Amino acid sequence: MGTISLESSKRFLEQLLDDQKIKYCQDCGTCTASCPMAKALSDQYNPRKLLMKIHLDLDEAIQGDDLWLCAWCYRCTERCPQGLQLTEIFLLTRNFASERGYLPESPRRLLEQIIRSGRSMAASEDVDEWRLEYGLQKIGSDIGDEALKEIRKIMGEVFERRVEKRA
Repeated sequence: MGTISLESSKRFLEQLLDDQKIKYCQDCGTCTASCPMAKALSDQYNPRKLLMKIHLDLDEAIQGDDLWLCAWCYRCTERCPQGLQLTEIFLLTRNFASERGYLPESPRRLLEQIIRSGRSMAASEDVDEWRLEYGLQKIGSDIGDEALKEIRKIMGEVFERRVEKRA
């Protein structure tokens, strides 16, 4: 499986950011009105504003934490009357940010936890006790070496090194 160069990804992003569609985009707001993250974090996240920031100044956009708030629900993409692929634009922009060393603290810690344990959060003994009370099996403190190897394989060595070097 080959990797896509940063330059070819940037060209693809430029194609997705169609100037004609962007002109009409700023008059609409369907993406923001459809976005559950914009509703939950209205003071921090606005897909329409983020899209314009990416369009006008990619270097500034990759440094912002708002780039990492998209939940990938695709509502904005599905409902955009201009056919803009906002979710894909945000994903490509995240890739640029990551390649250039911009990875906010919260996602980085989450990824480190997954690389270390295979889980997004540590499971305590209390969790196992609660599970037993509900008739569920214990999950234990780790997922096992084989499963952890599989997760690391899926994440890839390059990705793992990128996360670790920012620690």
